[in-house]
Amino acid sequence: MNKTGSNLLFLAIGAALGAAVGYVAASDKKEEWLKDINSLVDKVKGNVRHAAGRGREKIDELRSDVE
Repeated sequence: MNKTGSNLLFLAIGAALGAAVGYVAASDKKEEWLKDINSLVDKVKGNVRHAAGRGREKIDELRSDVE
């Protein structure tokens, strides 16, 4: 993809995200959406922390094997 196509893609993605944020902000279900988004963010953070911990364990195992 050339630079112009890439820029247009990012512009379209930005416009879609902006429209989605505007819709949620104007929605009657804004509080429910925010709770759902916060819940999703918490799950993702937990998964990242778990994966990072497992990665550290593997690195420690490799260090032990090398020593």
